[in-house]
Amino acid sequence: MKHIPFKIFIIVLIGGIIGITGQFFLKFDIERLSSGYQVIVDDYFSTLATNSEIRNLMYTHQALIVKHTAADSEDKYNEYESEAERIEQRLREEFNVLGERMKGGEQEQVYHRAYTNFHTYLQNADVTLEFSRAGSKNTADFYIVNILDDCTKKVNACLDNMDDFLSDKTAEAQEIMNGYIAMSRITAVVSVVSIAAATAACLFLCVKITSNLEQYKNDLERDVEQKSAALREHSEKMLRIQNSTIIGLANLIESRDGETGGHVKRTSKYVNMLAKAAQKAGYCEDVLTDEYIDLLGRAAPLHDIGKIAVSDNILKKPGKLTEEEYSIMKTHAENGGKMIRDVIGGLENQEYVEIAANIAAYHHEKWNGTGYNAGLSGEGIPLCARIMSIADVFDALISERCYKRPFTLDEAFTIIKESAGSHFDPTLAELFLGLRGEIENYLKADE
Repeated sequence: MKHIPFKIFIIVLIGGIIGITGQFFLKFDIERLSSGYQVIVDDYFSTLATNSEIRNLMYTHQALIVKHTAADSEDKYNEYESEAERIEQRLREEFNVLGERMKGGEQEQVYHRAYTNFHTYLQNADVTLEFSRAGSKNTADFYIVNILDDCTKKVNACLDNMDDFLSDKTAEAQEIMNGYIAMSRITAVVSVVSIAAATAACLFLCVKITSNLEQYKNDLERDVEQKSAALREHSEKMLRIQNSTIIGLANLIESRDGETGGHVKRTSKYVNMLAKAAQKAGYCEDVLTDEYIDLLGRAAPLHDIGKIAVSDNILKKPGKLTEEEYSIMKTHAENGGKMIRDVIGGLENQEYVEIAANIAAYHHEKWNGTGYNAGLSGEGIPLCARIMSIADVFDALISERCYKRPFTLDEAFTIIKESAGSHFDPTLAELFLGLRGEIENYLKADE
């Protein structure tokens, strides 16, 4: 019996040593993992920023090549080539930074695919510039649309894979952290049961470690959420500012034509109605996605941006335009498409830029090929321009202008019907006629 206290002491001592030793190694592993997790999070956001910069620089570089193909002087050629070389150098620097960060394993393979596509892009960009300078504009345009754009998409796909890979790596690290948290809690309970009072210090250390780790985890999650929310808020704010600017610019242009902004608002509504009706009917379902319709609605207000280059004497003339005046008026379509590509080509979503430019350039084309300026016909006219054409003509018919009275709704819908297959896409015209009730309700509510 007299040896029991000593045995208990030994058991408690051993338990205490085991508990304290276990806690020490657990604390060491957790601190090491926490540091590793912080590095992973930092790398994740740094790589996101680098990838975003690469995307922006590539779009800017491609926009400079587009401008080069539109240039007509040696000074312009030199200016765009010089700027393109500067952007290329920045791209190489960003890829070097990314390459250092993505060394090892699968992520390095993804990086090499991205760099290979980037290198292919630069080679074809040089070829495109040579064609452009040599005067082979059509060949240069073909390279831009079919080769450079494809290379850019491949680079973006690789960058997206990097983002996903790092996101998965971050989530995996967080799961491991959660496992260590659970382990620390179990260790705390086992320590209390096994070493009783002698392990009070161990229990205190365990609870402290667990508490600190939980706080650290919460802080990291909160930090990630705050950064994500800030990015979302910034994107939404920029989109609101952009849309307000576009609407304001469109209204300013329309006001020169005697309108007060109603044309922009109404045509955008008609475009949205007709695009959704076409999507529901299964027309051009490979093109008319929800995202495409959203971009189409945002781009519609820019359809007459080219009128900014037409004088008030022509825009506000109350009588019929002369042949020369009409020729000048018609240039607003081609000029509008060029303005959009030149001004926002390197700043916006490329699909949005393409839709807006096509609407501005081709919304006066006719199904039978008698429109202007390119003389396109049938399905050769971009879908967005075919939709815009019906909305624009319909609103022009029912609106009073300085050179005409407003047509009645019956007259306007009759003209749309009679022009199906000649002026308008017959399928879209039929769908528009089917929206008459919805359009009339909208116009009544808008009065």
